[in-house]
Amino acid sequence: LRSIVVWRLSVAILFNGKPIKDVVLKTDQFEMRILEFLPDRMRIQVKSVGQPINFAPRFLEIAYPEKVIPVKDTGIVAVGSGKTVEQVVQFQERLRIESFLMMDLRYARRKLATISVE
Repeated sequence: LRSIVVWRLSVAILFNGKPIKDVVLKTDQFEMRILEFLPDRMRIQVKSVGQPINFAPRFLEIAYPEKVIPVKDTGIVAVGSGKTVEQVVQFQERLRIESFLMMDLRYARRKLATISVE
């Protein structure tokens, strides 16, 4: 248990060079905030921009240089115009989060952010 506490205090995870609390990932249809990023799951908040959308978490994936890890399919979530939904998505495999490692967060094979571990 002690090693988990030390790990959480000693690792900084940055999205596009910014801390998680400051990041808003924007696309044409939605804005996404990362609320929690752990090796087995990620808690996100999705806000519709403009028209209502259907958000499909199964299109999210973490791309390492050597492999891609998608999230488990949890179904489609309807997001009303200007509304916000919060969701926890689980990865199909446990993520490898190590110092000086870089990976990409993608949605529908389109890069949303570069994740770096410091």
